[in-house]
Amino acid sequence: MKIEYFYGIPSPFAYLGSARFQSIVKKFNVEVIEKPCDLVGGIFAKTGGLPVPQRSSQRQKYRLDELKRWSQFLNIKMNLKPKFFPPKDPHISGKYTIAANILGVKLVFGHELLKQIWSEEKDISDEKNIEVVSNLLNLNFKELSNLAKSEKVSKIYLDNTEDAIAKNVFGSPTYVYNDELFWGQDRLNFLERALINS
Repeated sequence: MKIEYFYGIPSPFAYLGSARFQSIVKKFNVEVIEKPCDLVGGIFAKTGGLPVPQRSSQRQKYRLDELKRWSQFLNIKMNLKPKFFPPKDPHISGKYTIAANILGVKLVFGHELLKQIWSEEKDISDEKNIEVVSNLLNLNFKELSNLAKSEKVSKIYLDNTEDAIAKNVFGSPTYVYNDELFWGQDRLNFLERALINS
């Protein structure tokens, strides 16, 4: 069993679903192909989505209402309006997460970066903060950094984004299992049902 996991590191809904998704992965011993991608400049631009600051006031308000509801319901500490959102560089965290994947650390690296922006008021564009995650997970930061800035990782990041668009992904997080899309952390129950029924 394989799940493709498409998400943007700055996504608050990816953060809300991250721990539960990891629990599901562990429960079903399922393989995850983690695919950080360019949400705003890539997926939104090709699928009609808008960056948060460009959305109507009504949509922006409802988004905050949903984040408040879900964070309270899931008992997850969350800053609804974090100081460093949107990040200055929306790509660097995704590229570092891809590099961590290559070095054998999956899911938890992206989760820690999501936690930094949405719970700890940290700038995930700042490599000092990324280094904190690297050290936490016992990665060699110099090696990780060189890999994150390589052409190899840039190509994977671009390929992930193009693959997401080709598979009709339009938002984050999206889980793809057996060619079926499950968009949003609030669809994790349906993803789990699909795994049970496989």
